[in-house]
Amino acid sequence: MSKRNIVRRITVNSIDYVWRVQRLDPQMVVLRVWLRGRARRDAPLEVQIRYDDPWLNFGPIITAPPEQVHSIFQLAPITTGQVRTMIEAALTAGWDPESASSQRRFTRDAHGKLVPIAPPE
Repeated sequence: MSKRNIVRRITVNSIDYVWRVQRLDPQMVVLRVWLRGRARRDAPLEVQIRYDDPWLNFGPIITAPPEQVHSIFQLAPITTGQVRTMIEAALTAGWDPESASSQRRFTRDAHGKLVPIAPPE
């Protein structure tokens, strides 16, 4: 199985979810979370997160001033703890994993806070 197809499980507040991370572009990934046992198209949480893939950005990373690498590039991968925090924040912000009409699209800002993305009209 390719890494692209890996779906992970997580339990938050006694509710089972599954999640996966997919690349959007060389500097952005999207975390998708949905209820375990439901189809992915059924109101998944989507959080866009900056991530500068070290393999795709190898040249710029090694030529950047060492003391500035962590302020210029986001190199930390998504962890299970971060996924838990994002699920809890999204639930607080109005995401209902059972309703496609709830706010479900966010971006994570530089401080780790979830910011809603307006739905397409």
